[in-house]
Amino acid sequence: MNTPNASPRHPFRPLRLLTLGFLLGLIGLSAAAQPVIPILTPTPPSVAGAPPPITPQAAALTSPTGWSCDDFPCEDDLDGWLKRLQVPPGFEITRYGQFPGQPQQITFGPDGRLYATVLENGTRRGSVYAMNAAGTVERITAAFESPVGLAFLPGTDILFVSSRTEEGAGALWRRTPEGSLILLIDDLPCCRDGVTGQPEGVIAGPDGFIYLGVSSLSDHAEPTNPQFERHVTPQPNEASILRVQPQNGAIDIYAEGFREPYDLAFAPDGRLYATDNGTYGGIGDRVLTVTQGGHYGFPFWRPRGCEDCPPTDYSLDILPDLLPLPPLTLPRGVTVYTGAQFPANYFGSVFVTLWNGTPEGQRVIRIEPDRVPTDPELLAAFTPEPFVTGLIRPTDVTVAPDGSLLVADFIYGQVWQVRWTGRIPPTPTPPPTNTLPPVMFATHTPSN
Repeated sequence: MNTPNASPRHPFRPLRLLTLGFLLGLIGLSAAAQPVIPILTPTPPSVAGAPPPITPQAAALTSPTGWSCDDFPCEDDLDGWLKRLQVPPGFEITRYGQFPGQPQQITFGPDGRLYATVLENGTRRGSVYAMNAAGTVERITAAFESPVGLAFLPGTDILFVSSRTEEGAGALWRRTPEGSLILLIDDLPCCRDGVTGQPEGVIAGPDGFIYLGVSSLSDHAEPTNPQFERHVTPQPNEASILRVQPQNGAIDIYAEGFREPYDLAFAPDGRLYATDNGTYGGIGDRVLTVTQGGHYGFPFWRPRGCEDCPPTDYSLDILPDLLPLPPLTLPRGVTVYTGAQFPANYFGSVFVTLWNGTPEGQRVIRIEPDRVPTDPELLAAFTPEPFVTGLIRPTDVTVAPDGSLLVADFIYGQVWQVRWTGRIPPTPTPPPTNTLPPVMFATHTPSN
């Protein structure tokens, strides 16, 4: 593939990968006929280095297999969903729209439309779609291998997308305002398995750079020879957040010590937040405040209970989590509330989607960063506020131009909108965590 000459190359060596004992990410899908939504499918641009186009399924939505409408409301049962989904008193939730596939991450563009990386046809391939306020969806790129993160350069129509290449490397793409795709970086660390371990979260920083989360290539740098504890050595740019020059792809490491920095968000005060997914055994799910030059501990997690992790490197000044999360909740999307539609005390709140079907998962939580205790004992007892519950697999959350909050759910491609109404019922309803048990069901890897 052709790449810009100015983009530096950082060689990496693929590591021996572990087989997933269980899926943390994806749902097996079938192509059963589903309700039609309006969708425009322009011919993607044909440019050197662009992913090959696919024929989109314009008329049908894919639906999951492995469970039935007894587990959740059926896809077209809007009343059932609105009864199931719960938000705090004074807020209301409605359906904003639906993508024709499984959304990974979402963001608003300069044109006011909602953009998403969407997996198509039950595979790991997908494209970028844009949805307007009327719910009409347009496919605006050709298909990528495993697209995840996306972000616009502020004040422009330039879009950045993280993915894999067909050769199995991590990639960052730049889409020009004219619709051309440029492969900005094509040699990032990738891939731990068919689902995880690649470039993921993308955000534009206040300094004009693009910030990119790159996962670890191992579960926990597990020893290749347990008898002698010869642990896997992380490769250059692995398990880190990179700062990328948006024109030529030059990179430097902004911070290190992450297992899977799935999503990133900047606050108005310049603070950078990240979600990080823990090990297959459930150690290390967390939300972080990221400081330039900081190390956040991975893979040195023996103090967390990972006995198979490498011994702690005491030469490192390891920075603490903002908020450790319950095991296997799998934090995905993160955003900072910057709107004016919610009450004033919500400004600066951090919203995080918890993906997994555990008692504390399948929801959006709200965090007030300055109210999170730093004392270890108080932090261990701290519980974040559940903000939206009753979801299936929430993947991302973002603030709309009107100040409402949008949440994307992976299974049906639904996007839900939360607004403040100010109408608080006389008797507050019980917390949804006590009234809505999680639904556990088997998931299957889609075929590529």
